[in-house]
Amino acid sequence: MLVQLVGEVGKGGWSSSSVSPQDVIESLGRPNHSPENNLFIAEKAGDIIGYVDATAELNIGRVVLSCLVHPEYRGNGVATKLIECAIDRARELEVKRVHVNISQDNVTARELFTKMGFRFIRRFLELRLDLSEVHVPDMGRMGPRYRQMKSGEEEKLVNIQNRSFADTWGFNPNTVEEIAYRIGLPNCSPEDIILACDGDHVIGYCWTRIYVGEENVTRGGRGRIYMLGVDTDHRSKGIGRDVLLAGLSYLKNKGLGMVDLTVDSENKAACALYRSAGFGIRTRSLWYEKVVD
Repeated sequence: MLVQLVGEVGKGGWSSSSVSPQDVIESLGRPNHSPENNLFIAEKAGDIIGYVDATAELNIGRVVLSCLVHPEYRGNGVATKLIECAIDRARELEVKRVHVNISQDNVTARELFTKMGFRFIRRFLELRLDLSEVHVPDMGRMGPRYRQMKSGEEEKLVNIQNRSFADTWGFNPNTVEEIAYRIGLPNCSPEDIILACDGDHVIGYCWTRIYVGEENVTRGGRGRIYMLGVDTDHRSKGIGRDVLLAGLSYLKNKGLGMVDLTVDSENKAACALYRSAGFGIRTRSLWYEKVVD
């Protein structure tokens, strides 16, 4: 019923961020996530009319909320009660910070969270690139340094990802189990991840994802740069740009027309890299925080 609610609401409903039925399915199945303890729902006449999922990231001391309420039940306290349940859960976990990501255009959600004591702390940019308008070199001509990930290399990906993002705002260190789960999702595979190597040592990566069956994408389909990172010891050498181009080449060879990604607006180096590759701002999202007493 939860997936049905998300499908019905679509883009026209009240939600803290853009979410699809597939997103919900994947989120609830994550390792170390306990829906029976962290998912709160509102029902009426046996139908789910809203929910909030509280993801506990205890390593960095926060709980992240994902929220949605059916448009017919906006303004009558359903969202407030669900969020209060999630805040109480944060208290049980002895976590002091609760975060939520909201589309900048979602005025209703922004006003509600502000009223509940959340404050704006961070702006992220949602970028898009039309692959038909840019030249992308063929990955096969970029040399042996850049290759697709192989099955069984999950630990290598965990290591480079955690090294690359160790000091990045909002990054929760991953485990091999979590990485293996994401790679094993439908329409995902190790081949979607491009590794930059120095001999046998992985020094960077570009994790791509392909979305299928989207009716609103007309030119070949849509992909995403899910994550991109370079080891701190190998930065300022052009590796980030090259592994990004390798990822874009992979997506273009798959016949995709559009590529999206999300970047922290305060990460100036990443923003400059993506602008230089031709990405433009599609929309923005805002992070809000509540300090739990």
